[in-house]
Amino acid sequence: MEQNQPLPQSNMASPTPPVIVPQLINDIPKPSFFTRLFSGRLNRQNYYLGSTFFVLIPLICFIIVIFNILLSPSTFAMPYLDPNNPSVIVTPKVSIISLVTTPSNELWTTLGILFFVISLPFVLSLQIRRLHDLNLSGWWWMVNFGSLLPLYGVFSSGITLTQPGTFFWISETVGLIASCFSLYVSLWPGTKGPNKYGDRPVARSSFLGDIMQVR
Repeated sequence: MEQNQPLPQSNMASPTPPVIVPQLINDIPKPSFFTRLFSGRLNRQNYYLGSTFFVLIPLICFIIVIFNILLSPSTFAMPYLDPNNPSVIVTPKVSIISLVTTPSNELWTTLGILFFVISLPFVLSLQIRRLHDLNLSGWWWMVNFGSLLPLYGVFSSGITLTQPGTFFWISETVGLIASCFSLYVSLWPGTKGPNKYGDRPVARSSFLGDIMQVR
């Protein structure tokens, strides 16, 4: 009587079901640089730090230009007697353009203007994110143009300070409102907790991370 032989085992492994790996937070694509630059919120501390930096550098360049002009011998040149005709007093003609267009002043003026142009997106970013911290739309930054209206009202034709017209008082009122709004944006604390523009900013000062949005 033959004994039952064990059946040969197959070398083929049974197919394994696909493993579903949960998506990690790190797999979510990060927003672009310009998206980060104009979104989210910014606290007062970083707003002061960023505004001071972006205003101070061009200001230093232009102050250097002014000092170079004041220290130039041609700036305060005194009238003198003509050596060929002592009865004639010669008054030196000082050209502002010639004082500004010296090689040193041209360098500092170019650096100041270049830095000012490069910093414009970052200054606008500070304004918009600070408004977001107050739960306001970033378009409110355009109120800042109202602060320039009094200058136009003063220097426009037909308007004198002795007899100011209606437009003068309108421009002064708009400028005063715009200045008060700028003080509100600078001094008023942001909303407590999250708002529609994001979570409350972390109480820290990281120039590259929080102000420049370089990550």
